[in-house]
Amino acid sequence: MKLNKYLIGETLSLLVFSILTIIAIKNEQISMFYLIYLFWMDEFLKTIFNFLNYFFNRSNIPNPLVYKKMAKSRLFMLSIYFVFIIVFFGFIIDWKSSDTILGNFGVFFFRNTFFNLSVTIFLLREIYEFYHGLKNIQNSPYTIFSKGLITLHLSLLLGVLTWAFFNGKFSDFKLDIGSYKTIVAITPFIIIKLMFEIMEIKQRAPKSLDNIH
Repeated sequence: MKLNKYLIGETLSLLVFSILTIIAIKNEQISMFYLIYLFWMDEFLKTIFNFLNYFFNRSNIPNPLVYKKMAKSRLFMLSIYFVFIIVFFGFIIDWKSSDTILGNFGVFFFRNTFFNLSVTIFLLREIYEFYHGLKNIQNSPYTIFSKGLITLHLSLLLGVLTWAFFNGKFSDFKLDIGSYKTIVAITPFIIIKLMFEIMEIKQRAPKSLDNIH
């Protein structure tokens, strides 16, 4: 049953992502750039497979022209986000920490094991859902702002606010919590990601029943 396959793919992907993120935190292999760039990669892979779905499974798409237009618009927004993520989160916010910037370079050039495993899980999920014809359940881009893109957008805003708060940009007050700074800073991002992913699964699962029947 397609619905069961969809739930399995999405749930396993979310579970493995959570486990890898916890391990990366424990091993101090994570940063704000790591998470936000990972969210970008997740949405980028979904969008690429939307295009593949359009080219190879067009007959099963109710309105293929709208589908393609929305996917193009989403890809354009992702390209803008990409530049901002690399410049601001990759360099500016960690400018005073050469170790963190080198770590961000490692993430960008796929030299971070936990990041690579997370991206691989996302890729395997997309291949699995494309192979089983689940893309119309998994992601039907009839709106530009999917749950994944909303997650990315909120993460960018939250990232800027978090950076400003911890560095005293709003006032003379500057919060210094030492080694716990990274954990406190990235926890809201993880909560946002999990919340919207679960919402998306719950929202699409009932609708997909109509497509199955």
